[in-house]
Amino acid sequence: MGLEGNKQTTLSNDQKNTTEKKSNPKLTLLPLIALIFYEVSGGPFGVEDSVKSGGGALLSLLGFLIFPIFWSIPEALITAELATSFPENGGYVIWISSAFGPFWGFQEGFWKWFSGVMDNALYPVLFLDYLKQSLPIFDQLYARIPTLLAITILLTYLNYRGLHIVGFSAVLLASFSLLPFAVMVFFQSQNPA
Repeated sequence: MGLEGNKQTTLSNDQKNTTEKKSNPKLTLLPLIALIFYEVSGGPFGVEDSVKSGGGALLSLLGFLIFPIFWSIPEALITAELATSFPENGGYVIWISSAFGPFWGFQEGFWKWFSGVMDNALYPVLFLDYLKQSLPIFDQLYARIPTLLAITILLTYLNYRGLHIVGFSAVLLASFSLLPFAVMVFFQSQNPA
């Protein structure tokens, strides 16, 4: 038996305290649902054109109900299979690297990051475009640019603070963005056609 068999490992007080602590979940169910809602759909706005030019409300609703069967469910099953096959952080970068090598894994990671940066840059602009319909001052550059900077700094700060505050913010934003639809449903149920 070598030296390793005689070694005794002793934990410092700090190590004992960290091993005895129960890990609290950083994200509860409601913030997780709100984050998934915004990751998948980006909110309830933006589908108006499908109703207007896509053949009416019936075809649009049928498309929204059928599309998940052929796209979302298979994608979720593939993701679940790959996530259990590669139980490590890295997601699709690990999957692509394993299948095609590190060059293509890097390409996947870089272009996904680039896509996220470009996509996230649109949200403050879209928010102001909706807001300027009610407040026309945001059509002027002297009000628009500082507001865009303020929104960007606020969102960056929230992301810096961590997942808990981002989840809480997503719940607030989802409540705020879904409230008009809840009000419309309530008023329509009081006066059915």
